[in-house]
Amino acid sequence: WYSNGQRRILKSSVRGSPYFARWYRRKGVRHDPHLTLRDYRYSVNRKEQLYLGNNVGANRHQPQWSHGGADVYIRNKVVKLPDCTKMDGGGWKLVRHVPADTGRWHPAADQLRGTATYGGKGTKQSQHPWSIRYAGTRFNEFMFATGDCKRWMIVPRTSVLGWYSNGQRRILKSSVRGSPYLARWYRRKGVRHDPHLTLRDYRYSVNRKEQLYLGNNVGANRHQPQWSHGGADVYIRNKVVKLPDCTKMDGGGWKLVRHVPADTGRWHPAADQLRGTATYGGKGTKQSQHPWSIRYAGTRFNEFMFATGDCKRWMIVPRTSVLGWYSNGQ
Repeated sequence: WYSNGQRRILKSSVRGSPYFARWYRRKGVRHDPHLTLRDYRYSVNRKEQLYLGNNVGANRHQPQWSHGGADVYIRNKVVKLPDCTKMDGGGWKLVRHVPADTGRWHPAADQLRGTATYGGKGTKQSQHPWSIRYAGTRFNEFMFATGDCKRWMIVPRTSVLGWYSNGQRRILKSSVRGSPYLARWYRRKGVRHDPHLTLRDYRYSVNRKEQLYLGNNVGANRHQPQWSHGGADVYIRNKVVKLPDCTKMDGGGWKLVRHVPADTGRWHPAADQLRGTATYGGKGTKQSQHPWSIRYAGTRFNEFMFATGDCKRWMIVPRTSVLGWYSNGQ
């Protein structure tokens, strides 16, 4: 039901691309809907009315007088959308979908936790919104994409989760940039339509058809891309990048004792000042997607090596250089 509400037109005799017009379809008003080529108030005296019902009288301003009557046609048009699951090396699983013409964003109000389920298991061609449960699934990346795969971004799971308001979050790559960068987004506690995810900073993107996720059935306006890009979809994958073995460096003999993965947004949780007493996260590997540390206090050793996961930045340091107290000390 709508009264002077904005409704979407795909194309018409006055415009060849999607646009909006204000129409009427009110509960109990039997001659509605009142459908016009443009906003009702603009069109009503310009021979641009195309539908009224209930035997309402047609006046001289209505087009059927001079255009051979007025007809209604239907069709089921299926637009074959491309497969986004092969993007960036593939491995993607589609977990949430909203089609182009619902006029709203995703019904989910789980703030992308993956607990919302509705609509059965559909496809990106489905003409209804759907979501499957993915909470508890092992994954480390989201991809948010329009149905036609033309607007998209790949984001670490850790960038999406957590609480932030106009906070800078990391994007790995997107349809506007092929390397990592930051964008300001919203995921506020208790705000059920969040997260509000955009290709660039929210305030820049909001009127440039660069919004890629909103929830809780928020209305989608003409500035939002799913209208003209085949809907909006959410994908997940668990991407494992095989990292080289640093333990063979400089003659070998190294034991890995502490790790933090790339996309936590934080350094090591340990607060033991490298004494080796902190333990957390179980015994992991350098491929682990969570921080971990094992106890090495009491172990006999005389050198540390600090290295990035790809072994490209590293240093070997005497144990005695690290321990002790110093401030800007050599």
